[in-house]
Amino acid sequence: MAHNDAAERFLGASGWTPAVVRPMEIRSHQLDPRPDDGVPELPGTHLARARLLDQLDAAVAHPVTLLCAPTGWGKTVLATSWIRSGRAPGRTAYVRFEANCGAAAWRQLTSALTASGIAVDPATYAWSNAQRHERAVVVLDDLHHVTNLVVLRRLERLIARLGERISFFILARSEPPLSLYRWRVRGQLTELRTDHLSFTQEEVTGLAAGHDVRLAQHFRYALWHVTEGWPAAVAVVLAAMVGRHEPERIITDLVVGDAGLNDGVGLTEYVRREILQHLDPDLREVMLRTSILETVCPGLVEALTGSRGGARLLAQMSRANALATFYGGSHSWYRYRRLLRAVLRAEVRATLPAEERNLHRAAAGWYAANGLPSDALAHAAAGGDWITAERIFFQYWPELIGSGPRALSPRAGPRPPQDIAERPLLAFALAICCRDTGDQNGMSGFIRLGERAFGESPGATQAEILAALRVAEGIALEDSHRSGTAAVRLLARTEEATGEHLYADSTDAARAVAYVALAGAALSRGAVDDAETALERGSELARTSGFNLLVVQANRQQAIAHLMRGRLSVAAACARRVIDGCRDAGIAESRSISYARLVLAAVCRERGQLDEARFHLEESISAHTSADPGQWVAGSLAFAQLLFAQDDHAGAAEALEPLLGWRSSALPPTAGVAVGVLHADLCLLDGYLDKARDILDDTERLQPGNPEVALASARVSIAEGNPAAAARTVERVLAGEPASLVLTVAAMVLLAQALRQLGNLPGATERIERALRLAGPENIRLPFIGHGSWISELLDPPEERSLPPAPLPAQVAPMPEPTGVAEPVSAPPVIDERLTEALTERETLVLQYLRSMLSIAEIATVLSVSANTVKTHVRHVYRKLGVSRRRDAVRRGRELSLI
Repeated sequence: MAHNDAAERFLGASGWTPAVVRPMEIRSHQLDPRPDDGVPELPGTHLARARLLDQLDAAVAHPVTLLCAPTGWGKTVLATSWIRSGRAPGRTAYVRFEANCGAAAWRQLTSALTASGIAVDPATYAWSNAQRHERAVVVLDDLHHVTNLVVLRRLERLIARLGERISFFILARSEPPLSLYRWRVRGQLTELRTDHLSFTQEEVTGLAAGHDVRLAQHFRYALWHVTEGWPAAVAVVLAAMVGRHEPERIITDLVVGDAGLNDGVGLTEYVRREILQHLDPDLREVMLRTSILETVCPGLVEALTGSRGGARLLAQMSRANALATFYGGSHSWYRYRRLLRAVLRAEVRATLPAEERNLHRAAAGWYAANGLPSDALAHAAAGGDWITAERIFFQYWPELIGSGPRALSPRAGPRPPQDIAERPLLAFALAICCRDTGDQNGMSGFIRLGERAFGESPGATQAEILAALRVAEGIALEDSHRSGTAAVRLLARTEEATGEHLYADSTDAARAVAYVALAGAALSRGAVDDAETALERGSELARTSGFNLLVVQANRQQAIAHLMRGRLSVAAACARRVIDGCRDAGIAESRSISYARLVLAAVCRERGQLDEARFHLEESISAHTSADPGQWVAGSLAFAQLLFAQDDHAGAAEALEPLLGWRSSALPPTAGVAVGVLHADLCLLDGYLDKARDILDDTERLQPGNPEVALASARVSIAEGNPAAAARTVERVLAGEPASLVLTVAAMVLLAQALRQLGNLPGATERIERALRLAGPENIRLPFIGHGSWISELLDPPEERSLPPAPLPAQVAPMPEPTGVAEPVSAPPVIDERLTEALTERETLVLQYLRSMLSIAEIATVLSVSANTVKTHVRHVYRKLGVSRRRDAVRRGRELSLI
């Protein structure tokens, strides 16, 4: 109970269950309240959440602010923190409702208003004692307890009458039955919901520091992800870590789904008392029965509960904030939050032990009937329906084998039957189940068991299935050599078994599995040409076979291949198709989704969209997946690169540190190069040039002739004051025609930097212009970030840089030069006889920037003017040049030699 008490103190709760049930608790206070007024006390371990406090500052301008989230999301603490920090604009009344308050709610509300000095006329609802321009705030906490319709209608009239002078903060677990839509349409409503109130990673770090719990970065990241930012869960877990010698073990247990059932942590008790206990009994029963599912849809609700209103029940759970969120897809999937689902599964085992197996079997039947074999197989095995498991594997083995590892949580299902050694198809089916739950040893064991059952001379189809399973085993182990070798063998076995397939599409599907695996092996060693050749064949076969998850795998490999080529738009499109395909199948977490998110994060990073990149990177983590070396390396490296792009060099070094402990030979070749380059760049920024050079020399020995290493070496040469060596290095890279467009753009920018330092301004300008032209179609921005000042100098018109000030007429006395920074000298306007009206100096300068990839806002920043000023100049340029588009203006400017 001690850990739950700590969570209570953090969340500002008054207790697990009220000792005395009162209709309403009234809390009111003036500005700068005293500790004994009606506003709740702040918890002992309090985290000031500046981003949310700032949002409440802005929300005061609106009549209504709705804080709507389930219990434990810190609504009360946020409002209390905002009030007690003195941010309220004037008088403040705080009313906290209790269950079954009925009609007494209105009397208590008006009493609270009066106590806070807000006199409201009962007939007109006018604020009779308000001073001119005076504002006030009324906090209505736990408004979901108010169900009396008369009180709610009177509250609406009060808000309509006083909304211009009083801001009403509504705190509720679900949307109150008020006319919220009207306030939304009128722009009078500010909403802070679960996504806004969830902890960020930085806030998790801050709360851990408040508990004096020290965790490595990747453990803080894992805690944030597995709790999904749920403040109550974070507080409970951190409280359980206090005083422990190995607090990280609690997080490790959470990831595999065990700590939620540990009474020493306290999450189970919290969920039972604060969430499940307050749910409608029918709704709670639905949640219990469907908690065996990774995702749930209306059809599954009806199959598992017998109810005919599955869509209505799921929508009700979502609206009631019962920690169920809409996921999407063709079946309208929903998903429960991870920790809630773990507790619900424990409740099922405790309260419905006899029905759990039947629930799994019913789920398997629904999945099989709807063409979703992966989940059908998993639930058939969990329900001990071995005949169904064999049938599903035999019918769908190419898709099951080629779909790639899932991220299913481990299930304590029934033991395999005693005759498993004589049933190879069942052994192979269980091997797939082990792969999807991260049990690679179990997968290998079941494959060997089925292989022995086939005997020494298996038939053609049996040999084909066995070869395909060896491909899946290599992919699960992240062993590209093994998977590539097995894929070649699978192609040969498929040719031998072509005439024996029971289903016509099995041949194309088996070949698709082989070609996609060959592409993955080629990508892991950086052979993009070989990968694209294999993908051209594999993706077509996957589409022909009609197996959705094979198409997903092909799209995943295509996304990686296009990213390595620098074709960002196509890479992003393929990655989104992976996510959409998994969503249609109801798959919320898998290795394919993780890699697709990593691709999207890389695309956004190259485009300078760093916040969006961080979102995709955070979404790439699978909370329930087992240790996956390749994915872990890719995620850690991507996180370090993102922090480096955000100029958080200390954070980048911390994120990169675990990778530096790996042997270079243990990392995938492309990852090893990226780690070495980033490590060298960090050393370069810290001034350790010799160490950076040594790191690059070691990386060069790992992969001789790698262009990324060469560009990093050129950056070191520039830092050493040797731009000539840097220029020679970059020119060799460009002569080799890098495979990646991003790498080509980065090389162009680096060459321009070296040439500028050598005094070759025309050459530098030419390289920058070419880099901008190459970067434009794919919106590549990262190579230009941090180089804006000298690039701007190169792109400025020559007159701006070289012309002396025009002499003043003799009769005009010179004005005294003001103190501070002198105004820049203006060049004469550009005049061309083919123009009906000459461009001004400023318009010519804007035209120069229009040829770059800079947005209007970025041009305004460079020129130190507002975006509206730049837009005005652009309109004038368009009018004078007789064009209507940016591209046409640049073309016309070149024709007239203006740029």
